[in-house]
Amino acid sequence: MIGRRAFLSLPAAALAALGNDRVGVMCQLGSNEPGARRTIEAARAAGFRRVMVNFAWDAVDAGFLKGLPGWLRGAGLQCGALGAYVNCVEPRAVLMRTRAEDFVRALDYAGELSTRRLVAWTGSHLTDLMQADPRNFTRASEDALVRFLEPHVPRLESAKLMLALESYITLACPDAPSLARVLRRLPACVGAVMDPPNLTPIARYAQRDEELRAMFRVLRGRIAVVHLKDFRLAAGGQSYELPGPLAGEMNYRLFARLIRALPEEIPVVAEHIGPEEFRAVREKLLPLFG
Repeated sequence: MIGRRAFLSLPAAALAALGNDRVGVMCQLGSNEPGARRTIEAARAAGFRRVMVNFAWDAVDAGFLKGLPGWLRGAGLQCGALGAYVNCVEPRAVLMRTRAEDFVRALDYAGELSTRRLVAWTGSHLTDLMQADPRNFTRASEDALVRFLEPHVPRLESAKLMLALESYITLACPDAPSLARVLRRLPACVGAVMDPPNLTPIARYAQRDEELRAMFRVLRGRIAVVHLKDFRLAAGGQSYELPGPLAGEMNYRLFARLIRALPEEIPVVAEHIGPEEFRAVREKLLPLFG
């Protein structure tokens, strides 16, 4: 613990850093040790203390999985969440290199990383995240999502794990009301990824501040992970560009204020940035979360 006198003597930048340990970063680790360790080191060097890790479940070997907990500990990083991006609507349509059997592996592996949160896709009938399919927006797809998850609920509960469902405007549950509707059918161990660019309908982009406030209200009590990226309309106005935090048109002051009202234990994860951007993005985010 730092003493009061020592605390008061710290420069402003150091005080800001002490108050912002909850802001972490997404570490996309691939499937080989050298690349993974470089990304982990970049997160440490940038000043992050919390991370979400994601990797190619269909390609990593036993050595990678055995080594990862030690690589994180060696860098002084806490794993706030683990990517287990199975396609809950149609597991045979693999998204982000995560099969149904990999999701089962993740339920056990989370304990090795000392994390209590997994993240999965709501899902799609297609293998392209950015391509919408009319079937995704039906009650049948919501039923399929619930049907896939229900058998895993006992293991989630016994392991004290929280599963955070992430969606996008092209996927099942493409907005906050539809995601909340599915969550009402599932127990408290299943929650939501709060990611405003993913949950803002194209038709409501001009009202994105209003949508942002509404999604926090609608998903109150079920938010399990927060992702920090940004968005703007792509050319043609029918899709989004998704740059990293503070690089688009989202009202980040409003977003940060809403996040600060959430419980401290909820991971807040900057994403859509590469390791070379970690430090600069963290420095831009610090004033918003201090």
